[in-house]
Amino acid sequence: MTLLFAICVTAAVPDASAQGSEGLTGVYSNKSGRLAIVEGSNETLVHYSGSFPQGSSAGTCDCALVVQKKTATNWSLHQAGEEDRWTLRVNPRQLTLETGSPTCCEAGYSGRDTFARSTVKPLGICKVKVSRAGFHASDAANTPRKAFVVSGDAVEAYVDPVEPDFLAARFQGPQKATAGLIKREDLDCPTEGAPAAAPAPVPAARLQPFAGTWVELTRQGKGFVVLKPCSAETRSFTIKPATGEMDVQLGQEATTLKVTSVEPGKGAGAWVLGLTAADGKPEALQWKTADAAKGTVTVNSPDLFSQSHDYVRQEKKSAFPSKQETGCDEYER
Repeated sequence: MTLLFAICVTAAVPDASAQGSEGLTGVYSNKSGRLAIVEGSNETLVHYSGSFPQGSSAGTCDCALVVQKKTATNWSLHQAGEEDRWTLRVNPRQLTLETGSPTCCEAGYSGRDTFARSTVKPLGICKVKVSRAGFHASDAANTPRKAFVVSGDAVEAYVDPVEPDFLAARFQGPQKATAGLIKREDLDCPTEGAPAAAPAPVPAARLQPFAGTWVELTRQGKGFVVLKPCSAETRSFTIKPATGEMDVQLGQEATTLKVTSVEPGKGAGAWVLGLTAADGKPEALQWKTADAAKGTVTVNSPDLFSQSHDYVRQEKKSAFPSKQETGCDEYER
């Protein structure tokens, strides 16, 4: 079961002394992931999510951890019900998370990720919406505890895009902070920021030149091939003018976004497509026609297309050789 993190407070955000000697409660981010820390007087909960290159696709980590032992520079952590052992190395400028072979990460994870402490952001604010919301242990059974919060209590929360059944929570009482899990359904957590007006749909005629399915090309020598990964689909995306949507196949995952704008880019055949994810996160896709006759384009964006850039129209991909990724035996065992 995937877990999220939240912190219960009464009147204000807890100060560093209430969060523990290091005062590390918050959300840290880098280009490929997030690290959320929730410190309590009884225990400290950590959630790590990230992505990493996995052949021509991307692997992911989604790890709910509990701190077993703390020093000023090293924390020992583990996953409930698993043999994994983690270490969080703390220094004034960064946090480094290390492990061996985690069960919460896909094959190929390097076992190490670093987050600058300057990236820390406070957790959002939720409120308890039931008369009484009990804390649960962070064990495999989510065992109920005696501690609870009541209706109207403010909750400082990290709401991950993946909604879990439980949130990891921290309630700041008069003398101590209690950390544990609270049912997600017991908390009212608004989305980040004020709701924005929905953008006007892009006319289908403007999206028609981009319409269809585009398949990733992988550079090999001086040319390209259509590579079939060992344990994933070949990356692709499909633009649908009728609905204004863009379906993106990322290899092992897929997502759908709205195309909310189309603007000319710099140079001939260059465009900027504004994309908006289901959670409202925007992303600008830089589009450049590489070879109109061959039906190839080069695309780039900060997130979805940060690793794959060259694509060909599906109906023209037969002009490029197809190749199976090597070293697939390890995925078949």
